[in-house]
Amino acid sequence: MPGLSRPLRTYIRDESLLPIADKVARGERLNFEDGLRLYGTKDLTGVGAMAHHVRLMKHGLKTYFVASRRLSYTNICYTHCQFCAFQAKPGDPRAYVLSAEDIIKDLEKPENTGVRELHMVAGHYPKLKIEYFEDLFRKLKARFPDMHLKVFTMVEMDYYARVSGIPMEEFLDRCVAAGLESCPGGGAEIFDEGIREQICIGKKDANVWLKNAELCHSKGIPTNCTMLYGHIEEPKHRVDHLLRLRDLQDRTHGFLAYIPLAYQNENNELSRTHVIHETTGEMDLREIAVARLMLDNVPHIKAYWVMISPGLAQIGLSYGANDLDGTIIEEEIAHDAGAQTPQGLTKKELARLISCAGFEPLERDNLYRTYEADPPIPQLV
Repeated sequence: MPGLSRPLRTYIRDESLLPIADKVARGERLNFEDGLRLYGTKDLTGVGAMAHHVRLMKHGLKTYFVASRRLSYTNICYTHCQFCAFQAKPGDPRAYVLSAEDIIKDLEKPENTGVRELHMVAGHYPKLKIEYFEDLFRKLKARFPDMHLKVFTMVEMDYYARVSGIPMEEFLDRCVAAGLESCPGGGAEIFDEGIREQICIGKKDANVWLKNAELCHSKGIPTNCTMLYGHIEEPKHRVDHLLRLRDLQDRTHGFLAYIPLAYQNENNELSRTHVIHETTGEMDLREIAVARLMLDNVPHIKAYWVMISPGLAQIGLSYGANDLDGTIIEEEIAHDAGAQTPQGLTKKELARLISCAGFEPLERDNLYRTYEADPPIPQLV
């Protein structure tokens, strides 16, 4: 539904949503109870219509993607997250640590030509100190000066500052001086402390994530934000999570985009100790829509095709999302946990997904400055 041709109320089947639809039409902020109702209603298309209305008001038909590369400099991790299948311990045959030279050699491969954004997150390995990252960032920027360095979850940054024996602020300043330009939004998981005790005991204090995001924003370093859903959390935990992000954004205005991350239920401890089914299309579309409605101050909402499939991400563009993320090229973390999606998509494929859904594809950089993309693909009729 690229455009809404009727009054918003007419798309609502669940009458209990009508007061929320009126708020949305007036541009009013939704509250905790509204969020719970959005999760509880069976009227998914009504929730989607409201989210699509907000998306059209903010972005029209513009839909973004980026030529990006995912890369992890190590999979060795001492922080035990029960939902993670990526982590390895020293001595594990899968364990690796990449040098700056290793990474540069990888990025020089032909498939990385044209990459605008290098997205790096990794394990928590105590042998890597601030000097490793300074050397890595300087060498990367020297070899690829136009490639944007988006590195570190907020928890990852906190860990490496601690093992380096320096304050968080000094760690961040030295990384920025060496070439760090922005940070992704991972590691937020679910902010509720009780849930974190069960799924990520090694990083159970949600305030670490929130505090470090605020520090980044205070220094002019933009970040994204995320939520991991579809495991043992309940709707109340999701609404609480979204409102904590919204409150921080009110203070800092530093979040560029929000990405709902679907839990992948293979090869990890959490799925072995709990019966957790794969997220459904209904759940995935609802997460996109609820985020667009609740996070009124976050500019962009992504439909992350790696975790929910390219086809469902395409539908997500009519449920509030205005960004399909990027080409990725090679993704490890979600695929280690069972994601069946491709390792990467080309720019042409992303543009085709967007234009065939009735939207306008725009290639962007990390700060949403746009480039001329390939000509739009005619819609199928």
